[in-house]
Amino acid sequence: MTSIASYQQVLSRYPTVQQWLALLGNLGRAAATLEAYGRGLAHYLRHCETLGLEPESATFEQITLYIRQLLPGQAHAIANATLHQRITAIRLWYDHLVYCGICQQNPVPRGQHARLFQIPAHSGFVRGLVPRLIKLPCVPTDEEWKDLLAVAAKASIRDRLMLALAYCGALRRAELVALRVEDLDVAHRLISMRAETTKGRRSRIVCYSPAISPVLMRHLHALRREGWSRGPLFRSASDRNRGSPLTGWTWSKTVEAWAKTSSIQCLSTHTFRHLRFTHLARAGWKLHELTGYAGHRDPKTTLVYLHLSGIELTAKTAHSVGHLDTQMFTQLFHSESLQ
Repeated sequence: MTSIASYQQVLSRYPTVQQWLALLGNLGRAAATLEAYGRGLAHYLRHCETLGLEPESATFEQITLYIRQLLPGQAHAIANATLHQRITAIRLWYDHLVYCGICQQNPVPRGQHARLFQIPAHSGFVRGLVPRLIKLPCVPTDEEWKDLLAVAAKASIRDRLMLALAYCGALRRAELVALRVEDLDVAHRLISMRAETTKGRRSRIVCYSPAISPVLMRHLHALRREGWSRGPLFRSASDRNRGSPLTGWTWSKTVEAWAKTSSIQCLSTHTFRHLRFTHLARAGWKLHELTGYAGHRDPKTTLVYLHLSGIELTAKTAHSVGHLDTQMFTQLFHSESLQ
């Protein structure tokens, strides 16, 4: 069930799901979020139909059996992050059913923090249904980054400019395609990220390199010649949708093509953001500086880039136990060092 038509066909048989997704849309949830929730629910509902289960009367045990088939090592295993997203969608839908009076209780429990916190001498903790795997983002090596730039150098000015701004501003895909001419402060090389376009709904200011300025001005002049002095910064150049705002899907396909040509396994539209923060951390940016530039609510989210950079790890190790490492090296490789 990979196509949009197939999952929407399943959802069409469940008015409560359509109602719930519509309510989320009214509240401003991103289209990508609604689609992910819809796909996840469609998979679960299809599972219930196959077994002849009534989703509205599902039990916790039946939920666990559904989850078990998606765990690592199973025939239908999915990524840990995808599984957590799917469980969240199912849980929130059942919340809606409880609110509507269709279900008496939600069969998908939450963590037990609130309950355990009331127990004397117990600080409480959160334990989800499935362990959450926290992995470091995959970033290209220096050589892979050079190879990618060599491939991207053959692309159009628009695509090269998008890559440059995505990297310099550490922009997410949705933020990049949502950029407008009015967001630019070309005099100071700044970009205002509007709160409504960011993931955390927090506005922030990012910058770009002076080396990009001439190309950006050339792109702006080209837009003006087409009659666009305001509005979307990046537009479709195809004959069918010429002038329309560029979509995230189009940008993803562009990056995917670069990845295939350069043979980089871990390249996505989000890679440029990860790579920029890693480079900034290696350049000595502090945690609070990275957090502000990233637009993160919690510095713990940003801390991963300090781990990726390795800058504090290597410095701390050299300062604290460097003499022990030297002694070990001397003992192990004394004969080789004399040659």
